[in-house]
Amino acid sequence: NIINLYSPKITAIDAPLSLPLGLCCLEESCSCQPWSKRKNRQCDQELRKGGISCYPTTKKTFIKPLIYRGIALKNKLYQMGFEVIEVYPYASKVRLFGKPIPRKNTPLGIAFLKQRLTNLLPALKPYLDIFNHNLCDAAIAAYTAFLYCRNMVAALGNEEEGLIFIPLEQLSHH
Repeated sequence: NIINLYSPKITAIDAPLSLPLGLCCLEESCSCQPWSKRKNRQCDQELRKGGISCYPTTKKTFIKPLIYRGIALKNKLYQMGFEVIEVYPYASKVRLFGKPIPRKNTPLGIAFLKQRLTNLLPALKPYLDIFNHNLCDAAIAAYTAFLYCRNMVAALGNEEEGLIFIPLEQLSHH
């Protein structure tokens, strides 16, 4: 498989990789409850406090399949001996490029991302014509992992519950 072929030092996943403390699942039929009254993970709260919106990691979330898939992938990669971090490309874009950021699924948003990626990762330029917003997000996630390896990220949240890594604020190009 591809992960064994390349043996990355770090794997960045753009999905919640943990649940709020106290939850064993996201099923409303289960009696598990978050220990905190905030209901979300601390890292999600810290993003919001910093003006960065994110999807909820609660029992009422509409991204339940994404969360379960992310956690399963993280667990599988850990079992294989790989280091995995949670990243959030939108938060990375805010930190790297500032606000406002056009919606990524619009022509303006794609053009914005391609231009910023050209500046950030010049080696991508020959390939950007085929990039859609998902590939742009993947490149931002990979760049965030690169920054992580250089200790140029902030860790939001707490280790027990889960961390999201985003670029340090001083890296931004405001």
